[in-house]
Amino acid sequence: MSMSIPRFILRTGRVCSLSPARTFSVQTVSRNNAGATYKAPALGVNKTYDEALKIIAEDRLKRLSEIKKMQESLAKLIKATPSATRDAEITKLQEEISKQEAYSEINDPEIQWRFKNGQIDMSKSVFRYMKSKQFQREILPTVQQRVTQMFVTPDILPPFTPSIDVQLDFGAGSVVKKAAGSGVSDNYFETGSYLLPGKTIKEPKVNVISFHSEQKYYTVALVDPDMPDAENQTFKQQLHWLMTNVALSATQTEVAKGNPDIVLPYLPPHPPKGTKYHRYTLLLAEQPNEGRDRVQIDQSQVSRETILKDLCTRYNLNVKGLTFFRQVWDKDVSMIYRDILKQDEPVYGRQPKVDELLDETGQKKKKYINL
Repeated sequence: MSMSIPRFILRTGRVCSLSPARTFSVQTVSRNNAGATYKAPALGVNKTYDEALKIIAEDRLKRLSEIKKMQESLAKLIKATPSATRDAEITKLQEEISKQEAYSEINDPEIQWRFKNGQIDMSKSVFRYMKSKQFQREILPTVQQRVTQMFVTPDILPPFTPSIDVQLDFGAGSVVKKAAGSGVSDNYFETGSYLLPGKTIKEPKVNVISFHSEQKYYTVALVDPDMPDAENQTFKQQLHWLMTNVALSATQTEVAKGNPDIVLPYLPPHPPKGTKYHRYTLLLAEQPNEGRDRVQIDQSQVSRETILKDLCTRYNLNVKGLTFFRQVWDKDVSMIYRDILKQDEPVYGRQPKVDELLDETGQKKKKYINL
């Protein structure tokens, strides 16, 4: 059973007693985080505000009553005979309970204040819901635009709608150029930005903002789809990083560097000289059974040239999020080839144009001859 959200949200204030499980005092609520403290306005000052609090309290009590009924239905479903239908109903009911829990608190002035001030507890349904909506509104459109404009899809994988926020941090100074006075830190970059090869030699910190409370397993891959294939006169993919069984949830956000299931260790990006920009794309793919199952990928089964689409098909991986950055050759790439890859640096370019007026010795032929 679904209930609509009241069409108003109070941006500041307090909520009166709603249920025995949660009581709000008229006094200042002192829950410090990053130095800020929520201060609830006093009752009896603004009649409209006081009336709004009553409506919010009544709505919350109705939703709590509905949640209790749904939880009773869920308990019965869990005890029922296992089947695909039952599992689907359980998942649907759990999602509805989480949604109604969020709706029951979303109009709480304190919740609104804490979200605005970054005091977010992702273990609570309401904050997961609000962060999800913020991602869809503020971040997703940019990601989809860049991915489409720069042909990350369909070059790497078919078009899809990301449902998690993937963030990379290579450290300060990794971004090629930043607008003066932008106020943005040196290690932040938007999807599709240019990064310096010398600043991406070490593996990045990967943070994932997901919106599911339960732990799920993901496969993480960093791929370059723009490596030249001179023999076939085309391009090929190169896998720079591959990890499996990365456990993530709304409260477990960091992809650990020491993940034990590293299939392919991190290979620094190295766009060869003479090529255009490369799109280094980091993807997170949910593992089978909606992320419940672990996967075993032996190093003998993959290589740096394994195609990502084939990998996803073979192991039933479902891509849920991505970000990418671009790079072009600079002098640091020569150092990467020499000191890290331990191989000669390739140089690519177009075939030189043949001057039909030159003979085999390089001398100019006569432009006109007497026939």
